[in-house]
Amino acid sequence: MTDDLLAAVEDGWGWTGLRAAVVTAVSPFGHLIIRDTTGLFWYLDPELRLVEAIADSDEALFSHMNQAEAKEVWFAENLVAEAQDRLGTPPAGSCYSLTPHALLAGDYSPENLWIVPIAELVRFTGDVERQMRDLPPGTKFELKVIE
Repeated sequence: MTDDLLAAVEDGWGWTGLRAAVVTAVSPFGHLIIRDTTGLFWYLDPELRLVEAIADSDEALFSHMNQAEAKEVWFAENLVAEAQDRLGTPPAGSCYSLTPHALLAGDYSPENLWIVPIAELVRFTGDVERQMRDLPPGTKFELKVIE
């Protein structure tokens, strides 16, 4: 993966303590498998705004990613088919995602799908989670886009 994607992980999610060495895989919806500088594998889920350590070896990663639930989330076959039909294939360095407002609302309606640069998605979701992580559930907020 590119240096830009590693920089995006650092910019968006560095506040968690994650020190990415390499992005080893990217799903069609921008989920990442990241190996950190100590050799741990991390899963970054931009939709849930979550990053978590999932394995400490190649074997453990293989075992984790072969679980039915992990495969269903990673491949998101029905959602990918819907996105492909509506939007076509993303160019290199981009992925499918929910639009920012739909991402925050968790609204997976097909009309809320778009194609976005992966690095942009990673930076955005990490920054949003950093700002929202301590808010009580149900807290109302206003999203302001600043260029």
